[in-house]
Amino acid sequence: MKVEYERSGCKQFFKKHKNEIKLIKHCIEEALTIQVETGMAKVKRAASERVNGDCVYECRVNLKKIGSARVAFIVDEQSLITVIYISSTLQKDAFTHLLERNLKENHYSA
Repeated sequence: MKVEYERSGCKQFFKKHKNEIKLIKHCIEEALTIQVETGMAKVKRAASERVNGDCVYECRVNLKKIGSARVAFIVDEQSLITVIYISSTLQKDAFTHLLERNLKENHYSA
């Protein structure tokens, strides 16, 4: 399973943790791959809007010494996981608000 990162929604988080990017990507890729392969039991819909026709999902990911983060992502028909937003904001409604603002600012199609 392949994981890609959208620059617009991940850049700020990676910039804040620039010395830990490799660890962050490893933790996210491992967690999301497990979730997709096991039926996404701990995953919720993140936003009412769709990105290129795909639902946006989110889950909380433990990033070891950095702490936890919420990750918004989409999964396409070829099981390609695209991470569209990462935030250290853990409260679901606050995260959803930030995510939807990011989607509108970056002109994702509904």
